[in-house]
Amino acid sequence: MKYIIGSLFTVLFVAGCTSLDPNTGGGEVYMHNGINFGYDRDTLFKKGVQDACRTADGYYTKNRKLFNTNISYKTGWEDGRLQCKGK
Repeated sequence: MKYIIGSLFTVLFVAGCTSLDPNTGGGEVYMHNGINFGYDRDTLFKKGVQDACRTADGYYTKNRKLFNTNISYKTGWEDGRLQCKGK
């Protein structure tokens, strides 16, 4: 019985030490303008980043329909705007 409890404790301890950060592995990293935007980003997130970085360069670019209806595009646009601003 002690062996089972000890094994269970060990498994829970090791599981508790793993990272839940989505930017720490698995899949392909998405880089734009030399900025790491994380792993496994979908096409609309990438489009949002590209549009936002273009906006940060002084050429306002935003697909309002996607921004208002697609969380991936919106998140990409917002992340891109913050990260590309001043680059």
